[in-house]
Order: sequence, then structure tokens, then C-alpha cells
Amino acid sequence: MTDHPRMVMHIALRFYLNGVLQGAGRRYVQYVNRASVIGLALGTAALIMVVAVMNGFDRELQARLLSVTPHLLVSSDAPAEKMLTDNAVQQVQPYLSAEVLLLADLGGLLFRLQGLAPEDRQVGIMQNSLRSGRWWTKQDPAPIILGAPLAARFGYRLGQSIPVALIKIDPATHRIEPRVSSFTLIGTYALGAETDQAIAITSISALSSVLDVVPIQRVHLKDPMAVQQVQKNLMLKGIQPLSSWEREFGAFFQAVQLEKLMMGLLLSVLVGLALISLTAGMRIVMQEKQHTIAILMTLGLTPADCRQVFLIQSALLSLTGIALGSLVGVLAASQLPRLMTLIEGLTGFSIVTGSYFSDLPVDIRLWDTTLIIIAAILACALVMWRLVQSNFRRSQAAQQSPHPGP
Repeated sequence: MTDHPRMVMHIALRFYLNGVLQGAGRRYVQYVNRASVIGLALGTAALIMVVAVMNGFDRELQARLLSVTPHLLVSSDAPAEKMLTDNAVQQVQPYLSAEVLLLADLGGLLFRLQGLAPEDRQVGIMQNSLRSGRWWTKQDPAPIILGAPLAARFGYRLGQSIPVALIKIDPATHRIEPRVSSFTLIGTYALGAETDQAIAITSISALSSVLDVVPIQRVHLKDPMAVQQVQKNLMLKGIQPLSSWEREFGAFFQAVQLEKLMMGLLLSVLVGLALISLTAGMRIVMQEKQHTIAILMTLGLTPADCRQVFLIQSALLSLTGIALGSLVGVLAASQLPRLMTLIEGLTGFSIVTGSYFSDLPVDIRLWDTTLIIIAAILACALVMWRLVQSNFRRSQAAQQSPHPGP
């Protein structure tokens, strides 16, 4: 392309238009080129949509599970002012929790009872998720708010006394002392997660009085995924964390990330198959255009110029497929919840039936979408470059080989 840039670009554009649009090219070449572009577009679109859905599930699980799970727990004597100097720390509040056994006629159930301070961020989240009843006041001596599925399972009504068995450890003798206490059910909540059947909440003063212990401190982070770095920062400041959310849900979120990676790799096969089809189509085109290239070379084009013609054509075909796939993928992903609602209305089938989600969560992230597009472009560029180079080496070797005499 160094000698005749305009001519090379004009010829490449003409080959591209004849191969994709109606033109002077042969029909089977047009068919192969169009199928390659459509396959590349479908593969890219499918990859973008599936990754967006996986990101949506990841976002919703983080919002629902980690909003009611302490990000970090530290001892009561750790200075809160020193922890708040970390930019990743959003709030430090007193906190208590205990594993308790629900005593009921229909059988017992082990769940976690959390004691929350009035200023805790979780309080606002739980208040917004109340399904019945009210929030406690200072006049409530032993209030409790259960998950709506848990209350319905045991048939509890508002105002009913809920007996629970707690385990108290005597600080002097370290002996385990079981204790049965009663809490008054004043409300139910529903976050739409498995925590609805595993967590109940009460005031920190009520739980501290029952357990007769001093509350520890709960550290709420701006980004729960930065918990490991925050733990390191706190340890450098001489503060030893007692626990983090990773102990309970770390393996679960790692499994979600692994599932996202595996789905991405599986759907990358679609892009690979489309790339194979595009490679076959370009090989057919180059074989068909041998006579045209020979004529162009006699008119002054160099072999490098001819290679550039096919490289530009293959780049245009690849970019067309990737651009169409990206546009369709982003638009389809943004409309997936509405589409699934429409399908559910017509057929009664819902992909989220039996889960905690009312609709299909979608999160289109710029970084993931950009990474998919860049990876597809690089794969196409590498394959097309090797194809054009190898094809021209074989063509030149065939031209330079001696022909047998008559």
C-alpha cells in the first residue's frame, strides 16, 4: 500500500462491496461472505448478552447478600477513628449476632439473629424491604423481624411471641449455658435472597441484654470486593479483623465468577466458528481474484499492494460483523427483561421461575463489552494476516516454479 494507497483502498472497497452487497461478484462468494459476517455478528452478540446477564446476577447477589452481611468484624476496643481514615471504609457501627434455634411446634430451625444499631446502614435497607408490620422503637423491649418466607413457613402472626434458644458462654468459667428467650414479632421483610430464611434482626440493645456481652464493631466498606486490601490496611494499623464476609460467601462468589468465565469461553466457540467461516470465504475470494491480481500487477501494483488489498477487505468484513454483533448484543441485552416479560405473558414460561429474582437481571458493563470487542478484533486480525501471508507465499512459489516443457 506504500506505492498506490488510493488505488489499493479503492480496489479493496470494491471487493468488499461486491462480496457483501449486490454487485458484480459471484453469488457463492457473496453467500460465503454474508454468512461469515452474520456468524461473526451472532457470536459477538451472544457473548455480550450472556456476559451482561451473568454480570446482572453477580450484581444482584452482591446487593442482596452482602447488604445484610458484615463486610468486616473487629473487636470492640479497636479505634473507629483510625479505621475511618481508610478511604475504602464507609461506616463503623456496633454489631452483635448469634446463632439461635427457633422453637416451634412444626420443628426447630437454626438461623442467625442480628442485633443492629440505629445508625447502621443495614437498617435503611431492611426498612425498605419490610413486607408487613413496622420497625421497632425504644419502647419495644425485645422486638424481632423475621423473613417473610420464614414467618409464613411457621404460620407466625404479628404480635406473636417467638421463643428462641440462645447459647451463652460464661466469661468466667467458659461454660456453655443454653437460654430460652422470647421475642415479639413486629414485622417481616423480604430481600429476595436466601437470607430471608436464614437471618432475623432485632435491636442491638435487646440482643446485648439477652447475651450479656459487649457488642463488637462492624466495618461497612464502599466496595465489598476490596475486603482483602482493607484487611491488610487495618493490620498495618495494628487492628486485627475478627472475620469478613469471605468466610461465609467467598466460595459462592468465586463459583459465580468461574461460571461467568466458563460461559464466556463456551460462547467464544461461536466466534471461533464464524472466524473459520470467514477464513474459508477469504480463501475462496483470493483464489477467485488470482487473474484480477495478475492484471493489476502488470499495471504496476506490487505484491505488497495486493496483500494489502485482501487485508483491508478481510478487516472490513471482520469489523462489519463485530460492529453489527456489538450493536445487536448491547441493544438486545438492554431489552432482555422486557423480552422475557413478554415471553412469560405469552407462554407462561419464565427463566427465573423458582429463583429469588422477579425478572432477569442485566448489567451491561463497559469494560467487559470493550474486552469482548477487542478480543474479537485481535483474533480476526491475527487469523486474516496469517491467511493472506500464507496464500501469497504459495502463489509466489507456484509462479516461480519451473514449468515442464511441451
